[in-house]
Amino acid sequence: MPLAQLFGEAQAAPPPTHVMMRRARSTADWIASPNGYAWRRLGGDLRQPLLDAFELEFPPTRRREIALVAHEGEEFLLILSGCIEFQIGSERLTMETGDSVHFDAGIPHMGRNAGDSPARMLMVHTRSGAEAQAPPLFLAMAGADIKTVRKGG
Repeated sequence: MPLAQLFGEAQAAPPPTHVMMRRARSTADWIASPNGYAWRRLGGDLRQPLLDAFELEFPPTRRREIALVAHEGEEFLLILSGCIEFQIGSERLTMETGDSVHFDAGIPHMGRNAGDSPARMLMVHTRSGAEAQAPPLFLAMAGADIKTVRKGG
C-alpha cells in the first residue's frame, strides 16, 4: 500500500508561477557595447527561462565592416525605429521600422545602423546552458567562449 494512501489523498502542490514585469527605466539602465551600440535587458528573469529579450539602440555610423557572431538557438528581431542593415550569413537585409526577421542563430550574423538617425531594435533569443546570464552576442563581445566568426565587408 502506498504511504500516501495511509494518510489520505495528498494534494499535489500547484506548479510554481512566476511572472516578471519590467517597467520603463532611465538611461542609466543602458549598457554600452564595444561594437558601438547600447542595449538594455527587458526580460529573462524567470526561474528557468527559455528566451530572453533586449532593446538595442544603434547610433548612426560610418563603419562599413560588420563583425559576425554565431551561437546556438534562434533569434527574432523587430525594428522599432530607424534603419538597420542586418547580415545573416552572406545575405544583407536592410530593415526599417516594423520589419522583423526570425532565424537560426547558428548562422553568423550581426547588424549596424544604416541611417542618419539612431535606430532601435527588439531582440528576442532562445537561451541554453551558459547563455543563462547574458545573450550570446554580448558574451562574444566580452570575449567569452563564443567568438567572432568572421568579418563581413
